[in-house]
Amino acid sequence: MATLAAARSTRNPRLLLATILLLAVNLRTTVASLPPLQDDIERDLALSGWASGLLTALPVVCMAWFAPAAHRLVQRFGRDTTTLVAIGCVAVGNGVRAVDAAPPLLAGTLVAGIGVAVCGVVLPGAVKEAFPLRSGMVTGAYTVAMMLGAAIASALAVPLERELGSWRWSLAVWTLPAAIATAAWHRSRGRSARQEAAAEAGIGRLPWRNRGAWLLAAFLAAQSFLSYAYLAWLAPAYRAHGWSPGAAGALLAVNNLAQLAGALALPALADRWTDRRPALIGAVACTVIGSLWLFAVPDRLPWAVTTVLGVGLGGAFSLAMALIVDYGTTPAAASRLAALAFVAAYGTAALAPMIVGALRDATGGYATPFGLLAAVAVVQLALGTRLSPRHRGTVT
Repeated sequence: MATLAAARSTRNPRLLLATILLLAVNLRTTVASLPPLQDDIERDLALSGWASGLLTALPVVCMAWFAPAAHRLVQRFGRDTTTLVAIGCVAVGNGVRAVDAAPPLLAGTLVAGIGVAVCGVVLPGAVKEAFPLRSGMVTGAYTVAMMLGAAIASALAVPLERELGSWRWSLAVWTLPAAIATAAWHRSRGRSARQEAAAEAGIGRLPWRNRGAWLLAAFLAAQSFLSYAYLAWLAPAYRAHGWSPGAAGALLAVNNLAQLAGALALPALADRWTDRRPALIGAVACTVIGSLWLFAVPDRLPWAVTTVLGVGLGGAFSLAMALIVDYGTTPAAASRLAALAFVAAYGTAALAPMIVGALRDATGGYATPFGLLAAVAVVQLALGTRLSPRHRGTVT
């Protein structure tokens, strides 16, 4: 504990917070910049449907597959050094995507995805160490930064393609904010690699036998299933109802903006209570209401209902990230819990769009898949009621 306290004292908290937010901005740009350009990429590189799907899913799959390795890297090299290399991988991987061939595009996406996976695991530990009394507020802030990065990357993908003359440069431009984040993190580092590794020493295994860890992992799995399913299929569902592409895209944008609001407001509010369940259950209740409404009467008040759904999705995700910080006894424990939770969450997220698409193809419409999403939301609500304060500080 003395080592951690000394480490905190060598850092400017405001500078560290700004650096964490800058890191978070880069954690979704790799995946969010791809879908708007997918048709052009398929045409120019003659990609098969399988290869195109792999390209889009690769960053999400990396978040699941490489999460368990991240905490081991932290234990061996220290959190600061691991984070520096990881965000550097995001910068390099995004830059490689400018090469005019399919293998470099896949390789660059893979490298960036690995960097994103490692950063996602280590950030909860950084928050727990530096901001133990304001973990919910800081978690909400970096979650919003992450969502903003995704929204900006998605919105600018096509305009950048037009301005820069190629989808390759549109993808590669996201190496710039990642490079800036790499430099900022290097500047904010407060310890040597040896001190970092000593501070992170302790039990190195993931908390496979911890009940609270599995409850939180299941909650995040349900959350990720819903988020990625709606991201992929909300707009196409309304186009099937006769909406124009612009209107359907605007509806998805409203959902994303509502997620930002929920992610920022609810964790800061929950910091006032020891038990985060009132805010958590309130958020998931919004998700349940929105999901059931979109399943039962999708043509009634779609803008309002999509807003409610977005508040629920964003708020629940941000609160779950805050619970990772709460449940870990140390920054290293929080990182290990994040690794376990992300295996479940992003492994599920990678499957969600495919499951919804298969159900749509099998049934010829969106009623059945959206009914499944409503059922998942109800399960998530039940899981949320079990995430009580008794699990706080139980993950070692």
